Amino acid sequence: MTAIDLEAVTAGAAPDTLGSYLAESARPAGEHAPGPAPSVRTTEHEGHRITVTTTYDVVVDGTPAAAPLHVTDSGMLYSPGLPYHQFTSALDAVRALMSTYPDHFGGGA
Repeated sequence: MTAIDLEAVTAGAAPDTLGSYLAESARPAGEHAPGPAPSVRTTEHEGHRITVTTTYDVVVDGTPAAAPLHVTDSGMLYSPGLPYHQFTSALDAVRALMSTYPDHFGGGA
């Protein structure tokens, strides 16, 4: 186990340093990173650390879609775009996102 360098942590958390870092890495409101966003869950079991990463790559009409889906520890899906909804199916979640935000999903029948 590596010891934490308190001086490095303190320097990194200084308002000017942290503020600059956050300003550089922030995206404009509503803009999502391209590509799939992983949902990471961790737990410990009998002395072992378990990490499960789930990634949903959503494509609508052949075009990649910014439809972030995350999985809870109980296995339910949710999306920040629909914060008060949970789904048992990724397809149902994308359908709900498309119905709620039709302008974000071009084309269609």
